[in-house]
Amino acid sequence: MTTPIGIRPATAGDLDAVAAVERSCFPEDEAFSRRQLRYLLEQAEGTSYVACRGQEVVGYITLLTRRTARNLRIYSVAVDPAARGCGAGQALVDAAIALARRLGLDEVTLEVRTDNAPAIGLYTRNGFRAGKLLRGYYPDGADARRMSLRISGGRPE
Repeated sequence: MTTPIGIRPATAGDLDAVAAVERSCFPEDEAFSRRQLRYLLEQAEGTSYVACRGQEVVGYITLLTRRTARNLRIYSVAVDPAARGCGAGQALVDAAIALARRLGLDEVTLEVRTDNAPAIGLYTRNGFRAGKLLRGYYPDGADARRMSLRISGGRPE
C-alpha cells in the first residue's frame, strides 16, 4: 500500500527539499537557483505548497497573484521523477484550483513546454484549455503553450 499524498503550505524550512525536487526535474539552465527558490517561498506575492508522502517532500507548486489581476498563475510545478504516478501532480493542481476559488479569482493560468505531454495531459484532464503558442519561450529554444482554466461561481467553466 502506498503512502497517501498530503499537501501543505511550503515554508522556508522546505527550501532544501524543494531545491532537490527542482534539480531532479529541470535541466540546469532552466532550474531555479536556491536564491530564486528562497524568494518564491519567502517573498513572492503568492503561495507555494509542497506535496508530501509521509514526511518526504516529493513535489511543489508556486502560485503567483497580483493585486490588480483576476487570475492565479501557476508559476512552477514539479514532482520528483521517482514519485510520479502517485497523485502528487493532481493534488498540487487541486490545491491551485481550490486557492483560486477561495480568493474569488476568475482564472488559473500557466505556461507549459509543448513537449511535456504528461503535464499537458494533467492540465487538460482538469479542464485547462490551450491558448497562445509562445515560440522559443525556454532557454533551450523550446516552445511553450499558455493554458488557462476559467473559474465561475466556484466551478470550472
